[in-house]
Amino acid sequence: MTTTVAGFAVQDPNSPEQKVYAAFVYRDGSSFRFATASGGFANWVGNRMRVQSNKQYASIDTAVAAMADVWTKKCSKGSYDTVLAGPVTFDVAATGEIDPAELVAVAQHENAVLSADVSTVEAVVAQTLSPVPASATAATAAPSASRGTGLTVDPSERNGIVLPNGHTMYPRQVAGHTDVALMRHLRANSPDLFVRLHGPAGGGKSTVPYGAFGTDLVVMQGHGDTNVSHFVGQYLPLPDGGFEWRDGPLTRAMREGKVFLLDEASRVPSETMAVLMSVADGRRTLNIDDLPGSEPVVAADGFWMVIGYNEYGQGVRPLDDAIKRRFPIAIEVAADFTAAEAAGVDPKLIKVARNLHTRNAEEKNDGGLGCWVPQIADLLVTQKVLDAGLGLEVALATMLSACTDLDSIECVQDAIHDVYGMGVQPLALGGRA
Repeated sequence: MTTTVAGFAVQDPNSPEQKVYAAFVYRDGSSFRFATASGGFANWVGNRMRVQSNKQYASIDTAVAAMADVWTKKCSKGSYDTVLAGPVTFDVAATGEIDPAELVAVAQHENAVLSADVSTVEAVVAQTLSPVPASATAATAAPSASRGTGLTVDPSERNGIVLPNGHTMYPRQVAGHTDVALMRHLRANSPDLFVRLHGPAGGGKSTVPYGAFGTDLVVMQGHGDTNVSHFVGQYLPLPDGGFEWRDGPLTRAMREGKVFLLDEASRVPSETMAVLMSVADGRRTLNIDDLPGSEPVVAADGFWMVIGYNEYGQGVRPLDDAIKRRFPIAIEVAADFTAAEAAGVDPKLIKVARNLHTRNAEEKNDGGLGCWVPQIADLLVTQKVLDAGLGLEVALATMLSACTDLDSIECVQDAIHDVYGMGVQPLALGGRA
């Protein structure tokens, strides 16, 4: 007898015994059970864990709500560095109860889910435990524990992908898939389905396409003065006084069958963004007005597009609805604290960020505006200041100065004080040295 289990397990490296906590949901006849278990690292490795609770629910929704609640509480701790998640399939014990050791044994072979948000957890649980149509094949009805829940990366990439600039990005989960695997799949199999990545500055929007496509990426930076020639190309003067046509990044990507990334798309004037209209629909063509009489550029095989943008901030414009329809897959990219951990950022700095992330979520859930949350770029800069030997006060002041919301300054100061036990103010010159 087999059943499908959707769950996660976290390991707390700060506990004396490196405590492991697991939570999972499974179908029990016509109802559902939500179970939790815990144990020290030795028990984790030995597949012996203590069951903490095993509650029965009548619907998927209530089981999902229980899972989401415990996930949120664990994330608010700010100290868990490893997350393993299902769905996984394994044999149910003869008693009909799920042995948590079985979850541990199988989950160790699953992909790491780095900084998955609660909506992802909810979606995975609900999708996994929903009734499977009778016409589904056995392979669909009972996914193998040896494979991931969706599109995933090569095992060699699970612990990080080296970008062209030498930095490392860490794949993340989106709706049961791995972000870079999802983008690669769309490019190869649905070349007219384009992606838009949105989120706060410094959250790592550009690292996702770089991780997915590396040097096969043609990048263009948008700004308020961007015009059509920046996209398609223009005549440039030669040393001898003549002129030579140079393709722009969009034209080059189309001709060479590469991926075109427009960063800061929301800063580009709407009338200029219209150049993407015919490229992003079924035509996949580009007319170059500055080359009269030339044939339209037709996208070569392999051409694909992704745009990244902020929704708020100075100089930001709302994206036109026509552009949104042509880039229908919208993915939010926010802070990935596990990437900061892997990059060697001080755990206390990360704890400040996690606490602010939790406060932001709680305030928004209560109908408030939320508060500012440091992004990975802010954490990396703060760590650089620490590494430069300028002292903790200068480093923490640097984090404080990164806050783009004046109403959140006090929240950031409180979060820093809670972790470091010291007050921090913006840097200012004092008396004569």
